[in-house]
Amino acid sequence: APLLYTAVALRERVKSASLRALWPTTATEMNGGSADRGGNSHGAHSSSSERTKLQTSASSGLRAQAEALREQLNALDTRREHLIKHRPTGAKRRSMQEVEALIRAKQEEMERSTLTIKEEKQRLLEMKRMKDDARQAAEWESDFEDVRNKRSSLTESLRAVFADLDAARDASSRAEAAVELGLSPEAVVERKLSPSAELRELLSSAWMRKRLRAEYAVVVRSDRAAKAVRVFGEPEGVEAAGAFVAGMGPVGVARIKVDEENLSLLIGRKGATVEALQEESGCSVELRRKELTVVLAGPAEAVVALEARIEHLLLTQRRVELKLSYDPEQKGRLLGKGGATVQRIQSQSGGATLDIGKGDDASVRVSGPAHAVETARVAISRLLSLDAESVRTVAVPEAVALAVLGRGTERLKLPEGVCADRAGDGAVKVRGSRAAVEEVVREIEAAVAANERVEETLEVESQHVSMLLGKGGQAMFAMQKETGANIALSKQADGKVMQTATIKGTRRAVGKALAALEAVLQYNADCSEKIEVKVEFMPFVIGKGGEEINRIRAATGAAIDAARNQHGNEIFIRGSAEAVEAAKRAISAVEDANRRVTESVPMPWHCIDLLLGPNAERLRQLEAEHSVQLELPGVSLASDIPVRTTFLGISSSMSIRGRRKHVEAAMAEVTALSRKHQREETVLLEEDAELLSRACLQDEGLLPGLEARFGVSILFEPLSNRIVFRGEGYLAAQIEVQHLLSQWRPSEAALDCPPFQMALLHRREGGLLLQLQCLVAPALLALQECPSMVLLTAAAPVLSGARAKAEAWIQEHAECSREVQVPPEVAAILSPRLRMLAAQHQVDLEMRGSAVAVHGPEVCVAGVQAELKELIEQHAITEVSVALVEPELSLVELHARAIRASHLGPKGGSQSKGGSQPGISIDVRRSEGLVVLRGTRKPIAAAQGEVAALLEEARSCAHREDLSVVQMERLLRPASRAAGAEPFYRKLQESHHAVLHLDRVGRTLTLFGLPAAVQSVQQALASALDVCEERRQVALATIPIIIGRAGANIKRLQQESGASFDIDRNAGHVRVYGSKAAVAAAVAALDALLVEHGGSSELPVKAKQVPLIIGRGGATIRQLESDSGATITVSKDDGVVRVRGSKRAVDKATELLQQLLSGGGANGAKGANGTKDAHGANGQNGANDNGAAVRAAEPPPGLTSAAPARRAVA
Repeated sequence: APLLYTAVALRERVKSASLRALWPTTATEMNGGSADRGGNSHGAHSSSSERTKLQTSASSGLRAQAEALREQLNALDTRREHLIKHRPTGAKRRSMQEVEALIRAKQEEMERSTLTIKEEKQRLLEMKRMKDDARQAAEWESDFEDVRNKRSSLTESLRAVFADLDAARDASSRAEAAVELGLSPEAVVERKLSPSAELRELLSSAWMRKRLRAEYAVVVRSDRAAKAVRVFGEPEGVEAAGAFVAGMGPVGVARIKVDEENLSLLIGRKGATVEALQEESGCSVELRRKELTVVLAGPAEAVVALEARIEHLLLTQRRVELKLSYDPEQKGRLLGKGGATVQRIQSQSGGATLDIGKGDDASVRVSGPAHAVETARVAISRLLSLDAESVRTVAVPEAVALAVLGRGTERLKLPEGVCADRAGDGAVKVRGSRAAVEEVVREIEAAVAANERVEETLEVESQHVSMLLGKGGQAMFAMQKETGANIALSKQADGKVMQTATIKGTRRAVGKALAALEAVLQYNADCSEKIEVKVEFMPFVIGKGGEEINRIRAATGAAIDAARNQHGNEIFIRGSAEAVEAAKRAISAVEDANRRVTESVPMPWHCIDLLLGPNAERLRQLEAEHSVQLELPGVSLASDIPVRTTFLGISSSMSIRGRRKHVEAAMAEVTALSRKHQREETVLLEEDAELLSRACLQDEGLLPGLEARFGVSILFEPLSNRIVFRGEGYLAAQIEVQHLLSQWRPSEAALDCPPFQMALLHRREGGLLLQLQCLVAPALLALQECPSMVLLTAAAPVLSGARAKAEAWIQEHAECSREVQVPPEVAAILSPRLRMLAAQHQVDLEMRGSAVAVHGPEVCVAGVQAELKELIEQHAITEVSVALVEPELSLVELHARAIRASHLGPKGGSQSKGGSQPGISIDVRRSEGLVVLRGTRKPIAAAQGEVAALLEEARSCAHREDLSVVQMERLLRPASRAAGAEPFYRKLQESHHAVLHLDRVGRTLTLFGLPAAVQSVQQALASALDVCEERRQVALATIPIIIGRAGANIKRLQQESGASFDIDRNAGHVRVYGSKAAVAAAVAALDALLVEHGGSSELPVKAKQVPLIIGRGGATIRQLESDSGATITVSKDDGVVRVRGSKRAVDKATELLQQLLSGGGANGAKGANGTKDAHGANGQNGANDNGAAVRAAEPPPGLTSAAPARRAVA
């Protein structure tokens, strides 16, 4: 209540002060003001200055009051949000009456039931908690109602203050103009102009205001909200300025988008360039840095010339841009794989930027410095052959396109300076010099012809068909797959020895297939021979199912046919000389391999049992497998009767009879069996046997591994120190065992140990000695004091590894000292942890200023250093910049609070082990196009991810739509009438959390945000942008009819239709705007009004007839208007009577005038004289100083009656 009382009282005091400043309170002040103007200008200036000070102080007071009320309103809103957030929920919202009823019910239940003391205490505590909750709920309701009442009162007070501030601002503008012109406020007149948008832009510029101030002594103020211009000054200056503005002719406005560099270029040194442009062109040049736009306003022709001059200036001195068009099929060539070609051209050009059109736009925009743009243009022209001398389109059938061109055009071999691209519909466009293009076209046509589908036939002898087909038709299938042609064989007709092979496919494939068939058949061979093969070898040469002869054919490339005659078998061989000779050698080899022979092989007495098997079964099996006969010394397998001989007479070899290839296979198997079962026995020394026994106990897979490795069997007998090797690789296994024994014999190594590491090993609490012993195990470790050494004892293989490990340990634990820089914000967190880290890593840690000194073994120092860096990185403040463009910057700015809130812990910090860690800050720098995130590493990384996800989701649902001029104005109009109110589209942004990006030049609106926000703002825009505008040109005489008496007609039109009207009295323009339905209704009502009252007529009269029409004191003309209902105006200058009104009224008035003039000609002259003689004074009042005739006293319907002097028409 005290706040509201203070606000109301302050508003009343300021309002009264403003009224006293605006209007003189006594007649003395008014007269004194006029006298001062005429006689004492110093007094007028002093009074004006004092009034300006009063108005300024009043406006300042009102603004201060509004700001104070707004702050109070914000405080109440904050309090209201806090109350809503902490609103009682559930059972806590019960009223005190409900709680008392529940408590009584519980008390009655307690009286009826038997409870323990503990249960009774619980019931009492529950009842007390219910009372506390009810009391808190009542307090919350009271607080919320209080806040609501205070907010309503403050809102009303703020609305009243804003109204007073508008009134004070209007008065202040007049007073400021008076001070600026050195006049008293009473001497200043105001004229409000409603110019076109282009003229308003010109008059609002600083250059034009300065010019009008210097030439006509007037002050111009632009009222953008009312779309008007107000001119202040003395009457003569204001009229002259108005005439100058009216006579300016067509006015043009141009807007040029520039970057920051071009803007500075246009300004020039201390503004010299822009001043020169304005003076030389007669146009205003306004540089808008925030929008990076240059606005030109002035005479239309001068604006066009100045725009061309500025563009030429920017083109010749700064950045340039050009657009190159190409054929749509060349877009892929320009882009390259993954955009590689575009990036290469940009990097090689030295600063040019390539913007390739999207979709069907086959153009590329190149911008940047002039030399870079020219370099990029040349590169693009060469790449795409834009300046090609010749362009040819070649049709390639779809069937052969893949074979001729490939997937793109990679199969074509193009000379330098020629490019080829697919143009769709099987066509290829070739660009380049005339000769090169013709050559490529011929190659393409030749390739098309080569891949054209044809059909050929070949006669094949029936005996060769099987050779072509191969086993199961595999040879024919492989030939078709390799050549790409389709080969079909006709069936053999009765009594014919020839069959037809039909080959279908491309010309190239058919040629390859014919060549392949000729390679098999060899009908046109260079060489042909005939050899004879014995009957017994013929089956082996042919092989089972022709396998052998087909193998020889494939291996030699010769065509081989077999035929029988009365003398034996003949084989015909066709092919090249080399192939025929190779085939002959292969057939001879088959004959030789199948001749019957007898060979001897050494007798394997050490494995004779394995060779024979039980009852000689293994020997018989060997004979059956290889189709041979085996004869052992002293035994005849055919008779099974032992041969009588002595031991000394037994042979040392065995005989094998059969075909050569079978005999050789059996001999190889007997030899392998003999080698496999050879035996060697070795007696080991006592020490070696002990080492081998220990090794076998430690590694049970040692001997099995050697057996598998060398293919032998090993038997080790530790008690007798014997080891037996059996198998073909016994010798290699025996050498390997001896080598292992030599390695296992113990040896010793001594390593130098520096004093620091020796001291570490002697520490009792560290346990480093035990660590080193475990590291080098199974080697034994000992320390030697003088000299300082580490002694290792182990077998040779173990010792080398243990030595390397010990040396590495000594190297890793070398003495080391380092410093780690610590930021101030991390020092407080790190200091309590130093002792724990030192004990954990066995190092010495000390805080030295802004650094931590670390001393100890190198490996430990490295570990603690890494952990310190991790802590510093976790708690240190870092900064990350993300480059974005509009409207992405605006979207991040809208969601900045939510992103920050998601990374804030209790009291604005996210809690961690080390204490409180601040969240992040988000700084949107529009001038640099950056979003700067500042905070610790993890929140920064998470915030980056949120920003990226936000932008990705927003890009997927971005929406763009075109706007009309009225819709654009609606969005740019202030959201309220308050001073400094933000535009309507900004209010939509904040309320819906979606970005509305306006392109004022292209009149487009882009919605950018999350899907829900975009959908919400679209719904809001659907009603907000339901606006329309209609312009009408009407006769100047009908404007009073449209306005009506005291504005009655225009008000009625606005109320009935809901639309708004703007009327330009001087130009006869009527602008109707509002919703589409309202505008349509308003235009219909306006047309109806004009039809009803928009008729007019002119009647020429003689000068002596004018007094007759007017009558004594205007009585006759008033009577005529009353009888007809029309408005009658008499002009003495041109002798014309103008009648205005509805068609019926105009016709009636015209008829009455004609009757009056035709029936009272003589009396008219007398009446005129009489009027002039008797009523000279009245006649003088009937016309103004310029001789204008008096208009009818009664206005048309809707117009107010006024003094005759105000109804005069110049």
